[in-house]
Amino acid sequence: MRRCAVLLHPDADYAGRLADFWNQRKSLGLPVYAFSALEAFRAFRARADVELLLFSEHFAEEMQGLLGQSMAILLSEDGFVGERCQNALPVPAVFSYRPADALARRVMQLYAAARPGSLSPVQRGDCEILGIYSPVHRCGKTTFALSLGLARAAQGKTLLLSLEDYAGVYAQIAPDAAESLSELLFAHSSGRYSWAVLQSRLSAFGALDLLPPVRCAEDLSLLPPEEFAALLQRIARESGYRSMVLDFGAFGRRALELLELCDRIFMPVLSDPLSALKLNSFREYLRQSGRAQLLEKTETLELPPETEKAQDYACALLPAYESGPLYELAAALH
Repeated sequence: MRRCAVLLHPDADYAGRLADFWNQRKSLGLPVYAFSALEAFRAFRARADVELLLFSEHFAEEMQGLLGQSMAILLSEDGFVGERCQNALPVPAVFSYRPADALARRVMQLYAAARPGSLSPVQRGDCEILGIYSPVHRCGKTTFALSLGLARAAQGKTLLLSLEDYAGVYAQIAPDAAESLSELLFAHSSGRYSWAVLQSRLSAFGALDLLPPVRCAEDLSLLPPEEFAALLQRIARESGYRSMVLDFGAFGRRALELLELCDRIFMPVLSDPLSALKLNSFREYLRQSGRAQLLEKTETLELPPETEKAQDYACALLPAYESGPLYELAAALH
């Protein structure tokens, strides 16, 4: 039997719903099996390769001899391990009653720290990389990127990476995010990147996985363009995503190196004369720099005006992004 994760909790409904959510999202990179009775777990443990074991403090005193080689994490109801349990089982603890995606991130942080590189990456070569870029400013690019990401997430597992200089609306989506693209770039530059490291840094917006932008604009220069491109290719190749959306910011000419990775590029534009001049200049630059092939996979879009939803968009209200003409446009882009 291949490696798996086990969730052992006396509340069968809680354990089942949490395992179902994690399995649907592939949050732990392993199939998750839920148990509410110790004897059922014992029988399963005897024949299974349990790589990751999450157990309620309700079972702490009975877990001696059942941990084996598993990475064990105690699910605490009060956020810490009691002294008696800690002496008997020196395992890390996490507060169990938190949002499922936040709990998964914390579990993956502990796992990545304890067993770096232990989880095998998901080998999958059919991840479509979609770039959202425009030389025209204030054209609704990030709003469209989020709408497109949510539309793709409705069809399959999708990751959105923001390459913006500043957080903007992403700070509203993940106001308490302890991790960002900066930490991922640091991990890659120091040779510590792994699938588990990526998963431990993600935030969620509805069904969409996303990584908030860098903490400061200078961090985008941590990697030269070719290494940045190699990191994105590795994520697409190993992480099991069906789609990866790249929200480009003012990345300058370095953006061209990464745009070449994209299978498709969507370019929101405005219809005013000054924007048209800027767009023409960008196209001419591509031709002169020998990158005219980027134009062949670029689709310009005039986004539908939704001024009445501007405040909802700015507040990162999920229903605003999952409905309306802009979302319908994004969903129709097959």
